[in-house]
Amino acid sequence: MVSLGIRWKKQSILSPLYSSTLIRSFHLSCPFSVAEGKEKAKKTVFLPSTTFSNHVKSTERSRMDQEINERGKLSSLYEWQLKERVDRKTVELMDGPPYANGPVHSGHAINKILKDFIIKSCISQGERVVFRPGWDCHGLPIELKITKNTQGKSPIEIREMGREVAQNAIDDQMNSFKRWGVSADWNDPYLTMSTDYVANQLRAFGRLIDKGLVYRDVKPVYWSPSSGTALAESELEYKEDHSSIAAYFRFKIIDVTLSSLSLSTPSHKSHIIYALTWTTTPWTLPLNNAISIDSNQEYSLIQMDDQSKNPIVELYIVASQLIDSLRSQLSPRSINVRGTLMGSDLNGKFYVGSWTNDVAFPIVSSPHVTMTMGTGCVHTAYAHGFDDYEVAKRRGDIVEVNVDERGRYTREMGYELEGKNVLGEGTKKVLELLKKDVVMTTKYVHSYPYDWRTKKPVIIRASAQWFIDTQSLSKKAEKAIEGITIGAGNTDLSKSLVAMVTKRPSWCISRQRVWGVPIPSVTVEGDEGSAITSVELVERVADLVEKKNDTDVWWKMSIDDIVDNKVRESLGRIGPLKKSFDVMDVWLDSGLAWTCARKKEEREEKRVADFVSEGVDQFRGWFQSMLLTCVALEDCAPFKRVFVHGFCMDDKGRKMSKSIGNVVDPDTVTDGSMSQNALGVDGLRLWVALYGSETSAESRIGPQVLKEVERKIGLVRNSIKFLLGAQSGMDVKWKPIEDDLPILDQYVLRRSIEFGSRMDSLKSSFRFRSMANETILFVQSISSNYLSLIRDRLYCDSLSFNSHRSAQYTMRMLGSILTHSISPILPHLSIEYEMHAVDGNPEEKLREIRTYGENKDENERNILNGIRLRDDLDQISTLLINLRSKIGETVGPKEDIGAKHIVLHLSHSDYNLLELIDERDVVEMLGISTIEKKREGEISSISIGISPSIRCDRCRKNRRDRGDDYCKRCNEALKN
Repeated sequence: MVSLGIRWKKQSILSPLYSSTLIRSFHLSCPFSVAEGKEKAKKTVFLPSTTFSNHVKSTERSRMDQEINERGKLSSLYEWQLKERVDRKTVELMDGPPYANGPVHSGHAINKILKDFIIKSCISQGERVVFRPGWDCHGLPIELKITKNTQGKSPIEIREMGREVAQNAIDDQMNSFKRWGVSADWNDPYLTMSTDYVANQLRAFGRLIDKGLVYRDVKPVYWSPSSGTALAESELEYKEDHSSIAAYFRFKIIDVTLSSLSLSTPSHKSHIIYALTWTTTPWTLPLNNAISIDSNQEYSLIQMDDQSKNPIVELYIVASQLIDSLRSQLSPRSINVRGTLMGSDLNGKFYVGSWTNDVAFPIVSSPHVTMTMGTGCVHTAYAHGFDDYEVAKRRGDIVEVNVDERGRYTREMGYELEGKNVLGEGTKKVLELLKKDVVMTTKYVHSYPYDWRTKKPVIIRASAQWFIDTQSLSKKAEKAIEGITIGAGNTDLSKSLVAMVTKRPSWCISRQRVWGVPIPSVTVEGDEGSAITSVELVERVADLVEKKNDTDVWWKMSIDDIVDNKVRESLGRIGPLKKSFDVMDVWLDSGLAWTCARKKEEREEKRVADFVSEGVDQFRGWFQSMLLTCVALEDCAPFKRVFVHGFCMDDKGRKMSKSIGNVVDPDTVTDGSMSQNALGVDGLRLWVALYGSETSAESRIGPQVLKEVERKIGLVRNSIKFLLGAQSGMDVKWKPIEDDLPILDQYVLRRSIEFGSRMDSLKSSFRFRSMANETILFVQSISSNYLSLIRDRLYCDSLSFNSHRSAQYTMRMLGSILTHSISPILPHLSIEYEMHAVDGNPEEKLREIRTYGENKDENERNILNGIRLRDDLDQISTLLINLRSKIGETVGPKEDIGAKHIVLHLSHSDYNLLELIDERDVVEMLGISTIEKKREGEISSISIGISPSIRCDRCRKNRRDRGDDYCKRCNEALKN
């Protein structure tokens, strides 16, 4: 830091580069102050002046953000570029719709602000951006919120209330998104509950039917007893510490004997052979249909404990590979192997069921049996397992469902189980009733699926549902995303999406709720279990929704008014028909946004979105549903590039939780609270850039994180205040002549333009964390390598000197490049800079197109209006910076470098290089008072000499000749 002749303490990074304390001290210590009667000298010293404040009070932050928004016309930026740039390249960002339920949270901030970074980056580089924001309006959370306190409401009433809840949430969320400076088509967002969207969704659904991809079947699905509906995999979250009761249970085998295995019992005792099974869902034991084994594996016949005194010997069949595991699990019971057999010897045999003695059940070989845990004999319940169901399909067996939609046993299970919850009292009752065949129970802690909305455990339950055949689409989907960039920063996550899509089972798209898009289907009276649909029926409902501008027509209109002759003929059924009232999975709603969210002319263009940007959790959700439906209907991916971000965690890496008290409301970041300073909208945006961009890992937020964000945005504001203050009173029409530009100014102009070029490159690759970090590093570098050095010339050279004007010109260029480059991330600060700049234009700040190519000379000429910087500038500046570093090491941190006389012991090449420039340039770049150059040796070094000059009381530099009142430079300034 250059001294003004005063010994200053080292400034903190948040201290202003100039402050009232510094200025006041300069005045009071100057021998020409008012107190000493030397007013003229005081008046000739330039003091930076600006109305820009480096610190904004929390109470003023919100008002100031609003004023900046209005002055910069930030709210109209989107409409402006859409209208004014019709002849420019158009890119589209497709919005993954947030759920219209409740206020915004930190996750919303990451998602929407990251999208805005993309939008504003494209706009700043001259592109035209299409971004129609949307909301996911249907689904269980809203319906549960409604029905919790409104029992007995009709479907129409529930749907009306659903619209109201969704619209209120949309209004609140939209206000927050606008407040955050997000540029979008706020006048015409897409809503999945709008008549236009629903009609188009129904038509797209009809096309899926027409392609043979939609079918109805009774098969196991994830079922939420707490919600009373089927769930897709994407609607689950897994609790890693779920506790289940695991049971070893035996089934008595009918037609396997020791003699059939060429074995015998001691003393020819009677024996019973059991298949020993292990299950973590003992509530399914009464619902058992088969035992699955592996025909190719060896099984052992084991005897537990000493049974010499028992009249009947009990023997158990288990997989040989799992005996050691069983010994540890069943300890202290002993296990003795009596013989072995192959799984093929068991295939096709029968056993006695657990719940009835008069029916024999089969032992079957199945590929899903593994030897990793359990017994190798797998209890199989067709209605309650995906692999179990496949066994039923292969055998052609009927799948019976004896658990209702609330997860309770039905009447068919008898009075002892009827109505009991399978996950609660039902499990306990089953173990009690079947205790004679329960060999052992243990507590088993494992990962288990929960309903992501109700936070309650789900079950696997067969039910009649509508499905999309994803297996026929998975390979097409994999091929469609070949070559598409999917990831965060430099991380490629494309394999994650491929794995999810290719391994996905059939997509259950029906839900047993009211608040959603109907699946138009009918049943024949008397045969309500077999719902059917047709393209014509779906198209008919779509037309009615559009014609009547009403998404409730399926519930309001009679079946006879809906089903005309054409539709009835397509259904191929005669007799009275009844409507079925399943609704579509909300992931199908949002998954069709690639077509339904577009206006008619855009749909006809069949345009593919250039970008999508969502959380990493959308690999299981929106990314999949978009990809599968677009591949199904258009044979292509719906996007060209996918950006992924992570989840929001607190600054200790913990999940946000109200019970812990670590939830951070975005409003407290922008507007402050009792414990948090207001950081404004740009503070929130900087947090997103630094912690939410270029990563699919956790994005941390909390007091420590926000303190760091505050420090960094304070650093930028501090530098901007100095740059603005330095421009006070400048003549904006003054242009430098190449030869008059000091080396220090040329150096910083080149570094600024190089910074702009790097930021351009980062913008183009949408690396916003890197942009933010690059800005912080640049500001720190400029503060130490320019702003601290330029003060002497800026303050003490005459205002009429070209040297002073050059400093102002340079700082104006520096401020302009800095704020333009960072404007996609900090638009408010960029506009605020223009509000206080000499001849600033706040309205044009975000509308200006300024790009930097790869050609350095061309960049410099374009930005500097034809001025060409020195060819040897880099060599000279590098040498001087190295020498300055050596001076700092020699003088030490406690000494005032600015007052020193330095002797430069230079190599021949370095000496010749410095001879090319004015000595004042050397002194300024080194931040000292005077120098002496000596041509010596091959290696340059420095030493501290005794200056022949003494201190000038005006500029505080040791440059005054004895007998003179001031140094030569200050004398000239006083004359002017």
